Amino acid sequence: MRLVARLRSFLRAVVFRHRVERDMDEEWQFHLDARIDDLVSTGLARPDAAVRARREFGDPARWKEYGREARGLQLFDDLRQDVVYGIRQLARSPLFTLVAVVTLALGIGANTAIFSVINGVLLRPLPYKDSDQLVRFIENFPAPGGSGPPLRLPGMDLAELATLRAQAQTLSQVAAFASATMMLTRDDEAVRVEGAQVSPDAFPMLGAHPLIGRTFERGEDTAGSSGVVVLGYGAWQRLFGGDPGILGRVVTLDGTVRSIIGVMPSGFGFPDAQTEFLLPFVPPTLPPGARAARPAVARVKPGVTRQAAAAEVNSLLIRPPDGRQPSNSAGSAQPPRFELVGVQDMLVGPVRPALLVIAVAVGFVLLIACVNVANLLLARMTARQQEMSVRVALGAGRSRLVRQLLTESLLLALMAGVAGTALAFAGVRLLRTLATGLARRDLGPSMTLPRLNEVLIDGSVLAFALAVAVVTGVIFGLAPAIRLSAQRSMATLRGSAGSPTSGFDLFRCAGMPSIMIIAQIAMALTLFIVGGLLVRSFAKLANVDPGYDLKDVLTFQITLPKGLYSAPQYLPAAEDIAAQLETARGPRSAGYTLVLPIVSGRAGTPLRLTPEPPALAPSLSTATPERPLLAAVSRDFLSVLGIHLIAGRGFSDSDRAGQPAVMLIDRTVARSGLLGENPIGKHVYVYGFGTVPIEVIGVVEDIRQLGLDQEPVAQVFVDLRQFPPLPRVVASSPPIYFAVRADSGSVQDIRAIVRHVDPRATVDNIATMSELVSDSIARPRLYAVLLGIFAAVAVLVAAIGIYGVMTYSVAQRTREIGIRMAIGAARADVMGLVVRQSLTLTAVGIALGLVGAAFLTRYIGGLLFGLTPLDPTTFLGVTVMFASVATLAALVPARRATRVDPLVALRHE
Repeated sequence: MRLVARLRSFLRAVVFRHRVERDMDEEWQFHLDARIDDLVSTGLARPDAAVRARREFGDPARWKEYGREARGLQLFDDLRQDVVYGIRQLARSPLFTLVAVVTLALGIGANTAIFSVINGVLLRPLPYKDSDQLVRFIENFPAPGGSGPPLRLPGMDLAELATLRAQAQTLSQVAAFASATMMLTRDDEAVRVEGAQVSPDAFPMLGAHPLIGRTFERGEDTAGSSGVVVLGYGAWQRLFGGDPGILGRVVTLDGTVRSIIGVMPSGFGFPDAQTEFLLPFVPPTLPPGARAARPAVARVKPGVTRQAAAAEVNSLLIRPPDGRQPSNSAGSAQPPRFELVGVQDMLVGPVRPALLVIAVAVGFVLLIACVNVANLLLARMTARQQEMSVRVALGAGRSRLVRQLLTESLLLALMAGVAGTALAFAGVRLLRTLATGLARRDLGPSMTLPRLNEVLIDGSVLAFALAVAVVTGVIFGLAPAIRLSAQRSMATLRGSAGSPTSGFDLFRCAGMPSIMIIAQIAMALTLFIVGGLLVRSFAKLANVDPGYDLKDVLTFQITLPKGLYSAPQYLPAAEDIAAQLETARGPRSAGYTLVLPIVSGRAGTPLRLTPEPPALAPSLSTATPERPLLAAVSRDFLSVLGIHLIAGRGFSDSDRAGQPAVMLIDRTVARSGLLGENPIGKHVYVYGFGTVPIEVIGVVEDIRQLGLDQEPVAQVFVDLRQFPPLPRVVASSPPIYFAVRADSGSVQDIRAIVRHVDPRATVDNIATMSELVSDSIARPRLYAVLLGIFAAVAVLVAAIGIYGVMTYSVAQRTREIGIRMAIGAARADVMGLVVRQSLTLTAVGIALGLVGAAFLTRYIGGLLFGLTPLDPTTFLGVTVMFASVATLAALVPARRATRVDPLVALRHE
């Protein structure tokens, strides 16, 4: 309470400063008049009494200082004086101030921008109630043959989900969901929309409330219930213009009439950000013995760990072996059948290691900036030694000097903080540009930065920037302040600023400046190597040959109205669209498929050489020549993509339904030996196609189906005319991927052609193959650009630091250099002396930096493509480049040293 009272008194005194000053003047005058009256009463004349009273009381300013100290105002006055004096000192050295502010602003801005990313992606909880208690189920499938790590897939069988709802004691709520792509029809307009089916329990579990209307009620998740739909905020704005009277309006989704009962608020993105509508999750009707696995989310009860909940889940779901991995038993090396992973961990887990590496990198940038400015301050403050000594001789204490110098440092840091915050806004905008990908669900969440819309400069980020600025000011200002304030006043007053011993000499003492320069070089080189590895890795990844031609290939999806096309009508409609595209003004050739490179992956389908039933079953693990990926494509699809034919022939007009079935295989299958040395003409049998022999008619080049960072996998191709989609597949009306050789102005022609074939069909997800490939490497590009920029900044700041310190050192040694040259030293000797001394520190810093880089690069191995963390080419090349930059930074002041006139230098004092 006493502390609070004193603080309140101090604040009152500061706010009412003028009133306090007036009160002190009046009190002083009152006591002075009273003493004068006392002396007059003793017989002294009033003028003499006034002189004597003033002599007894002394200087009124001294008594007012005592009053200010008693009220805590003296500290305020000293601080104001320090700030004013510090501003004057910085204004007298505009070049130094500019260099210091820009250097620190780069470090503070980079750290603020990256903190906004880490805060928005990793630290800020998901916008759901107690989001840390939400978990997803991951099921482990045994690897084929029992060797290798298990295949981890998110989801759970619906029957098992019902068991957990009824019996689990560690889970308070469990809900299933499933993605859904449908065609929304309103006002005779068809639009393809992305949505999801969710259990009614999902909304209370997430703590989500609609913006208007209501969510699902129990009973609406059963077959035959009245059709309802909840709109996402984006769809409400995009399709209905934010109409507040939307409730009760009727729309048609895939031919089913549904009533809009609610709209979710902005920011609600369950199960993903592309969700535009929500339907009640209705469990499918399955034949006896069939299984239906769906993704599921649950809430762990408060106080229960995920490990305990996972143990209960596995104990409840034990069942006899049926080809799937049973629950883990104690002591088994295999993981448990089900794992519980936090929803946020599952979302941001793939980017967490890279973001932490980037955070360490920007921390290095800030440390390098602090070391640089500290060295510049040490060099600058050496010139102020006599000033500080005079102040000490006049009575200034060491703490007073430290406070004055720290004030100047904090002023620099605060100015840099303001500039750094402005840079952070630009940095966040750049990051959003780099991390923004194609907003498509079929591309998956792994190609862009999750929660990108939550990365922004808010109050917490601004508070972080202020804290970084203050801490930075203290860090780089404290050491120079203590060093300078500790100088002996008389020794400095008698010393000669131009003497060889009084100058700031980095090279004849292994003191603080040398250590800081070495540390600066070591950190900059470490960051330079890490950035160089990621940049080289991305360059290798971007130059990978995907196996198909990216130039002038436009892709898009066409969705035909659900339920209006039978299986025999489905492919003719696609063929009609492809034929009209080929004769259109823009496109030159066209093809279609149900899958597309980069976009889609498939299960491995067993091949066999005899019609007997296969010994192998389809596998979701990595494809092999025995289980290659199977793609059903149109006749011209491979030629449109520019996939090269190596041997045999491609699909032709004769390969139609009713003709002998044919197949193309890729180079990996051909080289495996599965079909002998010459596979052309061999007949194979494919799982799922019965005993129909399929002739291998050609071999095509390998393609990177799963991504540029994935090696080509075994793959075979069949003609859709001979192997059309099954009726149950057609009934779901899957989108058909089209690829056309076209120019950029043919999009309108494509839409017109599709509308001509069927006005109810939709054209979506229009993108070139170049855009798809570029989007697939968005994350590596982001990491490479960010760390490349930070590395460049670190090297630039380090070079500025070396240049600045070397320049000041040469200036301080002007008299010594003049003496050397006066007694016969050659210019080359002087230059060699300065450069050699600089390179000595550089060599020590490079050695430490190489050790640090060898340690740090172990943590980025998972981010590299085609390189090892200790890639010798990168280490050697970066070291040579850094040494060259350091040498250039030292050459300029070295050349300046050779131009010193000996006579001028000897008259320096």
